Amino acid sequence: MFALVDGNNFYVSCERVFRPSLEGRPVVVPSNNDDCTIARSDEAKALGIRMGHPFFKIQREFADAGVIAIPGNFVLYGDMSSRFMGIAAAFGPQQEIYSIDECFIGLAGVGEALVRRAHAIRNGLLHWLGLPAGIGIGQARTLAKLANHVAKSAARKPGSYPAEFGSVCNLAALPRPGRRPCRNSSGRNLGRGQATGSAARRNGRCQCPAIGEHAAVAGQETLVGRPRKNSPGIAGATLHVREALI
Repeated sequence: MFALVDGNNFYVSCERVFRPSLEGRPVVVPSNNDDCTIARSDEAKALGIRMGHPFFKIQREFADAGVIAIPGNFVLYGDMSSRFMGIAAAFGPQQEIYSIDECFIGLAGVGEALVRRAHAIRNGLLHWLGLPAGIGIGQARTLAKLANHVAKSAARKPGSYPAEFGSVCNLAALPRPGRRPCRNSSGRNLGRGQATGSAARRNGRCQCPAIGEHAAVAGQETLVGRPRKNSPGIAGATLHVREALI
């Protein structure tokens, strides 16, 4: 098992530790030379400011939104990161620093009270540093990253995920549907061959029809991989098939 401890809006959060007046206000941190945005508060995200948003466009498009731009203090961020990693390391026996505000924690031998322990680490980061964080737990690093996304989304966007997964999410605790339609009629995206995928459809374990049926539903005359004359071609057929599958 692995956990991903990830600081929320890290550069902005570091600035807010020393400038509490920034709480609740849209804040961005531009890159060197004010080229683009490299950190945003939740309030800035709600305005539609994207990561990498050109700073001159923010000045023009959000002139009346009260956006506050703070020059990056990378010495401060590095110091806060060292303290952040030191506290996060108490979560488990192994730590892999992934970036300035993220680290993976190996949870081998930690026990079963992972969520309670994760909340204790998160509360420690808030209490000792004033830095909010999201923690995701999964059986692999990629799954821990996904769980971290769920944790942050549940906290920032109420209703997107169950509230109990806000800030800390153990992916194994997420509800699982009894049956899922696969995204490919042959089942190749699930590691199955075409014959196995066809058998799964016959047995009712795979709910998606064949690609040809999807193309018919989408009103296409083109079979995937064999474009006909005067048809939109393979790109158009693939697009419509993908939309039908979704």
